[in-house]
Amino acid sequence: MAQYFKIKEIGVIKKPLNTQDQVFWYLKRDKIEPCRQNMHADVVIVGGGMAGLAAAQAWQKRGKKVILLEQFYCGSGASGKSSGFITPNAELSFTDFSNRYGMQDAFKIWNFISRGVDDIRSNILDHNFDCGYQAQDTLIVASNLASMKELKIEHDNLEKFGYQTKLYDKKMVKNKIGSTSYFGGVSYENTFGIDGYRYCQSLKKHLESLGVLIFEETPVTSIGDHVVITPYAKISADYIVVCTDRFTPELGLLKQEIYHAQTFVMMSQVLTDEQVALIFPDKKLMVWDTDLIYNYFRITSDNRLLLGGGDLISTYASKAKHDYDPIVKKLTNYFSKNFPEIEIQFEQVWPGLIGISKDIAPIAGSDKNKPYIYYATAAAGLPIAASMGRHSVENLIDGNKEFDVYFSPYRKFPISGFTQSVLGNKLSFALSNLINKNIP
Repeated sequence: MAQYFKIKEIGVIKKPLNTQDQVFWYLKRDKIEPCRQNMHADVVIVGGGMAGLAAAQAWQKRGKKVILLEQFYCGSGASGKSSGFITPNAELSFTDFSNRYGMQDAFKIWNFISRGVDDIRSNILDHNFDCGYQAQDTLIVASNLASMKELKIEHDNLEKFGYQTKLYDKKMVKNKIGSTSYFGGVSYENTFGIDGYRYCQSLKKHLESLGVLIFEETPVTSIGDHVVITPYAKISADYIVVCTDRFTPELGLLKQEIYHAQTFVMMSQVLTDEQVALIFPDKKLMVWDTDLIYNYFRITSDNRLLLGGGDLISTYASKAKHDYDPIVKKLTNYFSKNFPEIEIQFEQVWPGLIGISKDIAPIAGSDKNKPYIYYATAAAGLPIAASMGRHSVENLIDGNKEFDVYFSPYRKFPISGFTQSVLGNKLSFALSNLINKNIP
């Protein structure tokens, strides 16, 4: 049973509303038959989210026989539950990467991620994907003065390397967003929003038309020597690309390297143009703030407000939380505080668990014992996932290892080994993420 959540009242008002699906934009699906026949391919890809589908596309373009296996249906995981922000700045900014690796390496990484933005856009425009595409600039707003100083550094770093970016002070940002609560912001262009689930389903159909074999409702139970085991069949392959995000440890792989973080997304009723103009007096933008557990929002293609965020208690929860009252109250209070003149009703809320590494950067690289296996996981951003999927063929076929130093599963993490065994994954990842979000 879903609920209405009405802003601009004290507390949260609930009204019953019947829905079919937990996630707003999931579509009704035809009956799916799993893979029931043993087969061989040049590459088998495990996982049908953004990374897996991007990998399938990259390998197909090289003329390889590709089989993709998805345990539920393409886009059913983090890719389909996400906010659909297509921007190179996800959990880590350009400045975060420059603090770790230096400016030149940050530039290389940023271009790598930006390539994923371009790939997703090209697929949508070239093949007319119906996925709620909305060209919208990104705006990061400062929640306090200290954050504004950090955003200025980010602006200067991006500008130094030729990226189109604008810096706004408190007065200027009011012209971009209908709130006086923020202390300024940084914007940049060539970003957009999508419905991640419909994008994945559109790309799936496109790849099938090109001869890629995609089997949904086909969970992988284990991975052996050049073989992937499912309940009904075995798929052998020269190469295996693992794109299972937070589910990777369930395959007995990277158990200490991957955990999950939880966020929540809410979807409003359709807004009037007047309501949208109160939020975005100039033009529609994709926005997030600089809180430690940040809040984010954008207008979808059908004029709904998508609002997301979380809290420290639920972010590292062991399982997805379905007690929505605390998070709904937090998010509605957040929006009501920043936009007190707007009355909006939200009609759906859902949780999403994304795979994360201990330093928040993605995990992409070959298995140290089985170099024919490539991991593309813990992306924490759809463009990063798309780039990692494409890079799988470049890494395994072309021998391109230039990003291993940044993304290898075996890089040095703040907490690992015996310390992690004592603390447990939940606390180890929470502490490691906090350390890496505050690198001087």
